[in-house]
Amino acid sequence: MLNVTCALIIKDGKILITQNGPGSDHAFQWEFPGGKTHSGESEENCIVREIREELELDIKILAPLQAIEYDYGIKKIRLVPFICRIKGGKLKLNNHVKGMWILPEEFQSVHFSEADKVLISLKENREILEEYTRE
Repeated sequence: MLNVTCALIIKDGKILITQNGPGSDHAFQWEFPGGKTHSGESEENCIVREIREELELDIKILAPLQAIEYDYGIKKIRLVPFICRIKGGKLKLNNHVKGMWILPEEFQSVHFSEADKVLISLKENREILEEYTRE
């Protein structure tokens, strides 16, 4: 099972989502950005590294969310989410074709990857995310 982290980056009450390109396992689907942990790397260090690599942003982790496991058939992942804020940097899409900021209530209208759909369907995760987006 692959250990994958993702960031729900909050800015002005909205969450950043990114769209995969045509060469991805999840072509043109939207996701919360992140990536696979390296051997011996903590999940917290992984998400900070991945966001720096993919988006050229420095982030601060605010809170973890409930992790989920998902079987895509071609791979099984454990998706570990973190609520984050931007500390610095300027957003640049290095691995994705699009990015946009959306409100949590807009999630149902987005074509998310399957694991991300499960992640945001958990009541506990939605409640925690709503708390942070109201701040």
